Amino acid sequence: MTFVTDTAAIRRRLKYSWLPFFTRFGRLTPVQVQTIPKILNRVNVVVASPTASGKTEAVVAPVAEHFASEHWDGLAILYIVPTRALANDTLVRIEGPLGDMGITTALKHGDKPYLPSQDLPNCLITTPESLDSLICRRPQAFATLRAVILDEIHLLDNTYRGDQLRLLLRRLRGLTSDAAFSVHLLSATLSEPIEVAQRYVSDFEVVTVAGQREIDYYLLGSQEEVYCLSRAKGWKKILCFCNMRESVEAVSAELVQLWHPYPVFAHHGSLNRRMREEAESVMKETDVAVCVATSTLEIGIDIGDIDLIVLAEPPWSISALLQRIGRGNRREGLIHAVAIATSEGERLLLEAMFEIAATGTLPTQPYEPDLSVAVQQIFSFLYQHPEGVSEVQLLELLNPLCSEYEARVILGHLRRVGWIEWRAGHWFASTKLMDMGEKGRIQQPDVIASSLRSSQPSAYDEVVLAEIPARQVVTQKIPCRFARTAEKIDKLALTLQFQYRGQEQSFDYEFPITMKAMMESGFGIDLFK
Repeated sequence: MTFVTDTAAIRRRLKYSWLPFFTRFGRLTPVQVQTIPKILNRVNVVVASPTASGKTEAVVAPVAEHFASEHWDGLAILYIVPTRALANDTLVRIEGPLGDMGITTALKHGDKPYLPSQDLPNCLITTPESLDSLICRRPQAFATLRAVILDEIHLLDNTYRGDQLRLLLRRLRGLTSDAAFSVHLLSATLSEPIEVAQRYVSDFEVVTVAGQREIDYYLLGSQEEVYCLSRAKGWKKILCFCNMRESVEAVSAELVQLWHPYPVFAHHGSLNRRMREEAESVMKETDVAVCVATSTLEIGIDIGDIDLIVLAEPPWSISALLQRIGRGNRREGLIHAVAIATSEGERLLLEAMFEIAATGTLPTQPYEPDLSVAVQQIFSFLYQHPEGVSEVQLLELLNPLCSEYEARVILGHLRRVGWIEWRAGHWFASTKLMDMGEKGRIQQPDVIASSLRSSQPSAYDEVVLAEIPARQVVTQKIPCRFARTAEKIDKLALTLQFQYRGQEQSFDYEFPITMKAMMESGFGIDLFK
């Protein structure tokens, strides 16, 4: 069948959702042509394709078609995203078409915590933490769940939040009247989509669509050089990324002087909402403007077309680099990017990262379950069940992350330090755990970690590390490990992937021989010892 024939056939099948979702576009994208029939045929899908390829509509439209044709009711669709910003942007994108079909949509996240006790929305857009909170407090809300959509899964997978999401999906299956609800994953292009998807869904098909835009990148030494290049090229709207909030403030102060009289804004999570929204509005509406941001602008906020992406510091990962430069120049098939390298080590690192980014495929990271999620989910599950749960239930819940032996070690320790209790053949949350749950703190990993530390700083590590060799359940300091991600063809033996949890910290990106040797041998390096 030809592309046109496929589109016509899909249009006939989308009796309720074609007009709301696709009339304004007039045609389908390749990823939509491949994805929509599979979902209509009740196949779980993993959609891996570049930014702005139409993935969202490719999944939401056929799910909405099922809703309308089968007369679903109640909270039937969960749309899970990694950030509040992406949640807000997704609402803007899908609320109108879904509303035209009589499907109500709402948000729940840290900035929008309220959800009515009656008249639940048919589609809820939320984050993993807010979903966890809702499962604990209102498990009955999910009785009518029929479909779960996991957006930007590459930003969650192989992290604390990704492991949290894995267990939340298991808990959801115990709450719904139809445990076989569909699960659909959306992602940037992955080198191993099957391996990633298997952590969240057991039966699925992969849709992969090429189309990575070319990257026109420059390695410069200063913001002044970036300014001169921008003026020479006629680039007027600039989005500059930093890794830390402190860097954003310093760089934006420097750019205010360089770009005067044009507006320069800072954008990061510590700024109040009014200041962030002002920056977003000006970037969207003004012809000449500069914005300096952390990851807050990597995804999910419409700030118009950006002429140039500037990386003031090497990104934490290849994924972050692709996410950041993907915000640029969406009108064309060419991304303009500049990275600032302040040393030869940074220059080599950035060259290697851009080489891999040019392939459009994220490097495969060795998966390692985060055992601290086991602790958090024990707390959350017991808070959800004040009547107590059997050990079999807990072991089954934790099975994706740890062995029975490891789970029992964790349970034993939590019992000894007074967080959980064993009574009449069941596990219960202690009074202090229930109190922490009432304060809404059991979804926060940093609070969990600090709460578990005993008066003797080494006591917890002695228990856990002695019995679970080489694996850490709760991090006592911020981990920041280098791990090998890909072979470098020319100058560099490998590239760096930064994996960190907790608050942002500064870094030394140099490449001493000893560090390279340790990386090649597979050892982690804790930079905060």
